[in-house]
Amino acid sequence: MRIGVVRVFLTVVYTAIKLVTRVDENKVVFLGRRMDREPLDFRLIIEELRRRDPNVKVATLSKLLRGGDSRETFMFAPVLLKSLYHLATAKVCVLDSYWPAVSMLTHRRSLVVYQIWHSLGKIKQSGKQALGRTQGRAEHVAKGMRMHEGYDYVVAGAEVWNPQYCASFGVSEDQLLNIGLPRADYLLREKDAIAARIRRRHPELGEKPVVLYVPTFRRGENATGALKLAAELDLDKFTLVIKKHESDTLIYPPQEHHTCPDYTGTELLTIADYVITDYSSIALEAALINVKTFYFLYDYEHYLESNGVNIDLDNELPRCVFRDAPELMRALEADYPYDVLKRYQEKFLFPDPGHSAKDLVDHMFTTGGLCTR
Repeated sequence: MRIGVVRVFLTVVYTAIKLVTRVDENKVVFLGRRMDREPLDFRLIIEELRRRDPNVKVATLSKLLRGGDSRETFMFAPVLLKSLYHLATAKVCVLDSYWPAVSMLTHRRSLVVYQIWHSLGKIKQSGKQALGRTQGRAEHVAKGMRMHEGYDYVVAGAEVWNPQYCASFGVSEDQLLNIGLPRADYLLREKDAIAARIRRRHPELGEKPVVLYVPTFRRGENATGALKLAAELDLDKFTLVIKKHESDTLIYPPQEHHTCPDYTGTELLTIADYVITDYSSIALEAALINVKTFYFLYDYEHYLESNGVNIDLDNELPRCVFRDAPELMRALEADYPYDVLKRYQEKFLFPDPGHSAKDLVDHMFTTGGLCTR
């Protein structure tokens, strides 16, 4: 009932705004609720848009909303209302997560919506795949909020992931753009420069091999993976960097570690000798630049039940997947199976990465109709 009331209120306000405004054919609105700053993918797309056409007008709204936190919801409300004006006046909308006003409301036919979901693949199940599970959304809530409705196009990773994208977002395969994410371009192009910046800021990260732990988001759980790893890692031999998901409640260990809050997980890949993750698609970004990657699946059976995964990690990355922290620590000091990583890259990554931003902006100008007048 509360969702219905909110939808009616938003519809009334949005209809009034549409009556007194016009569409600006040169305008793109970027909407994100994963962080309180402009996401990297948004920034890279905006740079490409402005490089290609100085007439492009950009509006960006980014506000962290995890869900379930009443204070965050209250702080998000003004941003949501502000987005109504931009949706009414923009030709193109770009999202990197679910945005209530996009999916719940009826838009002008001229608005073209791109969902650039924040991953290069779909290792874990999400969206409509995970409805009714503890890590997913309740089905009645998803239905009331019209979760992942209203997208014209979904920017996707390699074609091998297409069935999972379709299932997650409820779209058809002809709505998928298999062009990858701009952050992949950035990572490939700027890898050495990024690493140099981080090491200047954190010279201590150059003293020993760096183990970067980047777990996935677990809704409503206090994740303990960092505790288990730090308890076993030989800190005389390795430097531990922990990068939690923006929305997560990861428990940090008492042992020495670094968090490097000024840098994203993607950027920290450039200084990592080893990456340890669980179900996060950052493993695909690590594979893109050949970083030695291990999976630490300490809660595998629980995660299968509470969320679900799309691939058999044990089968796809043999000798790189562990349930037990001491066994994983021994693997860190053994020879890494690069043959396994190569097969993984060939199956799950693009054969020709590095031009995602260009391809997306091309699509906005042609099919999306941006700046056509």
